[in-house]
Amino acid sequence: MDDNHDSAELLSLVLERQGHEACVVHHPEEAIGAAIQFLPTLAFIDIGLPGMDGYALLGILRSLPELQGCKFVAVTGYAELAAVPGLRGFDDHLVKPVDLSRVIELAGQAVDLELDAATPATA
Repeated sequence: MDDNHDSAELLSLVLERQGHEACVVHHPEEAIGAAIQFLPTLAFIDIGLPGMDGYALLGILRSLPELQGCKFVAVTGYAELAAVPGLRGFDDHLVKPVDLSRVIELAGQAVDLELDAATPATA
């Protein structure tokens, strides 16, 4: 979720080229409905959004039972916000311009967690 169309489309393209399914929205209100339909395992949320900041959007998305397993990554132009992991509820932070290799790494970790959760435990 990024109001900068080029940034959001680039993230989507990188993820799709790595074999991941991606959904892009540009307004916070759209993100809520899209997340419920798409059920992401990983969501990138820009902090500086029009009408509702990324922290407020995160609060709404975290409250949805359908998204309990989703990992949320803040995307910000403010390096000082990324200095504290887990700041205000995010699982990770990326500073713009985003390091695309880190995006790929986070997506791989999300897939690994999803596979681990889907694998039945053996005795």
